[in-house]
Amino acid sequence: MGLTSNTGFYNPAAEHFGVDDPVMVKAPRMKYQFKLEIVLNENVAMEDNSFGRTFIFDRVMSASLPDFDYGMQTLNQYNRMRHIPTKMTISPTSISFYDTKDNQFSTLMKAYAAHYFQGHDMDSKNFSGYEILNAKFAAGDAHQFGAKSISSDSRFMFEEIRIYNTDTAQGGRVTNLYNNMMLNVQADTLDFGASAPLIYNVSFQSEHANIGSLGSADINATQAGQQNILSTVASTVANRPAQQAVTSIGQRIFRGETLRSNEVLRNIDGQTFVISN
Repeated sequence: MGLTSNTGFYNPAAEHFGVDDPVMVKAPRMKYQFKLEIVLNENVAMEDNSFGRTFIFDRVMSASLPDFDYGMQTLNQYNRMRHIPTKMTISPTSISFYDTKDNQFSTLMKAYAAHYFQGHDMDSKNFSGYEILNAKFAAGDAHQFGAKSISSDSRFMFEEIRIYNTDTAQGGRVTNLYNNMMLNVQADTLDFGASAPLIYNVSFQSEHANIGSLGSADINATQAGQQNILSTVASTVANRPAQQAVTSIGQRIFRGETLRSNEVLRNIDGQTFVISN
């Protein structure tokens, strides 16, 4: 018997969250089960070419999921108040990056500044003079200050940010953030009395967010097979693709078939399973 009956006359939490289910798809997701993927514009120049255009950024401490404001307005319909949603606005997403010794995030930050502005590698001779409005300025002589002119195909350096909730072997959820711009970067404070890691807190503003299920490429088929996924509950309830059971490893429900030489029967919570030795 499972926790539903063993923890008292009736345990509603065990029932509602599916403690006795073969696969616990009703349990709450955990905050630490996530990963971050970034898709860069193909025209971005990087100091470190090892990033590639699409990469998993694993030097992350935390990432907030976007909030949504539906622009509710209250209208008077002959003294009866009506609430009307007028627009969907996406809030900024906050991501905290570790300031690691290999300069992973600072490389991204410098590339962003160089993409839209003159970057963080300006020649010091640009600061030796005081007058900008000189005779050469009227002739169209360029200087190294201000924003750059960006072509339409290079408008967004961060074309897509994907936040994966990789909560089980069967898959999970992905939040796709499109056309992202950095609002600000907050650097950490150096402190002789502290031993905590340095963090960059960054706010991203997205134009749109899609929320969907993970594809088959993001699912650990081996672990899914070991957990004996035999139903479409995960796909229906938790927005996951249905997976076929892998019977060559792990365990499976006994259906009267002839056992292999390395298999035995075992009773688990009143049901008979075939277990590989």
